[in-house]
Amino acid sequence: MEEQNSKTITAFDSLFTTNRIQMLKILLPRLAPEQQSGFAVYIKLLELQYTLSFLRRHPGMRLMGSGKQLSADFFQGDNADTFELLDEMMPFSGPKERARIENIKNMIMNLKKMQEMMEMIQMLQELFPEGMGGDNPMDMFSGMSDSGLSSIFQMFGGDSSE
Repeated sequence: MEEQNSKTITAFDSLFTTNRIQMLKILLPRLAPEQQSGFAVYIKLLELQYTLSFLRRHPGMRLMGSGKQLSADFFQGDNADTFELLDEMMPFSGPKERARIENIKNMIMNLKKMQEMMEMIQMLQELFPEGMGGDNPMDMFSGMSDSGLSSIFQMFGGDSSE
């Protein structure tokens, strides 16, 4: 996964540079320490100028990739792209960001499990339109022991201790 991230970053950097800028980057470590900081700023300025020029010449151009674009429904439906994006961001995250990313992934998984449970309840209601013995859908669980509830949670991939 990290190799793919490296390729994406390298491709981005290559898009917004020239051979001249690359040669200056090679020259940078060979300069005296007191000259390196100013030269590094000069290199970044050249990259910015080239980037602005490139974007003016190619307005509206898709710069990279053919992956799914972010949109309001990015976190709905099939979440493979969402998890891939979050996993790609992980190596560049600090401890707090990593924890947030893991929380987001867990939240998405839990919402998906909840949706599956709601679909199951709806299917049961369609199978038994007369009801399950009460108006409250949770009444069907009232006679179950803790071990019965645990097996239901495990069936949906959950942990009964949560």
